[in-house]
Amino acid sequence: FLRRIESMGQFAPQLVLLDTHCRGDADNGYTFQTKPNISVYHRSLSGKVPEGCDSSLINMHIEFKQYDWDNPFTCPPCDRHDTTFISTKPNETNTLGQIGAYVAVQLASQFCMHCFSVYIIHDAARIIQWERDGAIIMEPIYYNIDSALVRFFSQFSQAPPELCSINTMVSPVPACEAKLAIDKLKSPETTAMFQTTVPRTKGSSAFLILFPCPDMNTTIPFCCGTCACPAYDPTGECIVYFKDSWCVSADDIFPEGEIYAELAANKVLHVAHCLASGDVEHLPEQKPHAQEYSKHPWACQKGLEITSHIHYHLILDLVGEALTNFRSSRELVQAIHDALIGELHPSS
Repeated sequence: FLRRIESMGQFAPQLVLLDTHCRGDADNGYTFQTKPNISVYHRSLSGKVPEGCDSSLINMHIEFKQYDWDNPFTCPPCDRHDTTFISTKPNETNTLGQIGAYVAVQLASQFCMHCFSVYIIHDAARIIQWERDGAIIMEPIYYNIDSALVRFFSQFSQAPPELCSINTMVSPVPACEAKLAIDKLKSPETTAMFQTTVPRTKGSSAFLILFPCPDMNTTIPFCCGTCACPAYDPTGECIVYFKDSWCVSADDIFPEGEIYAELAANKVLHVAHCLASGDVEHLPEQKPHAQEYSKHPWACQKGLEITSHIHYHLILDLVGEALTNFRSSRELVQAIHDALIGELHPSS
């Protein structure tokens, strides 16, 4: 891939393009290494650019295919009302699973609102924007005669963080504050700490928390993407439980914070208290676009179903422990007893 890296790199000198098809990422939540043909990093990275694929730092991946039987995308006709452009044959499905796995790892290991990838077969390239609602797949760009791919790399390399998918609501914690949080959380000294705010009730200031990057929970790109971890509350000087998820947006699904509030109002026992919760405020550039674009006439409609998601944060006052091992049978019975009391408690 050296020739292609050199040809693409000259149009975006701020980007580092590495051949990583033999230098994969093993620490990715899967049982296999993820090995994109090319991993793209920005030169503005704090620290040294990785020598191989590092899903926690990668900005984009590029995947090449040589044979038509591996290509999952077709070129639809002009009338797209009853048309699909995704193949369901085994080889093509494997390709979709491959590039989808790379994206799922990136979304799970970074604070991303969305991410991009490029798929290339022969002289055609497709730019794909991956969101929690779905993937927006561009028409093929025949890059030998069309400069759109060159413009994409050039503009991507110069774009501000919010356009490059970075969640600007999350930021690194200053070293002096990070040390205190690391000590309170009993984390390794080298743990990277981040901070964000979660909305409270109207009239109250936002809830500030310091937290490490949650453990990777790799599934698929299109999902709730839930991750959670203990966090440090510097105002209350205590440990809290932080949950980040993309909740399904539907009229009959109530926000989790409201459910906790109702349980508390009815004095249901053995239930954690919700300290803060709410939708995450994002810039217009960071919001999902799959639902909006699916209504355009150029979108292939056959089998098209978009499930909208809302980015949601929740903070609880109680950090539980995994109930997989018990010190005694009494502890096991007590845990089940407490859960049943909460389940059977009458509420209005």
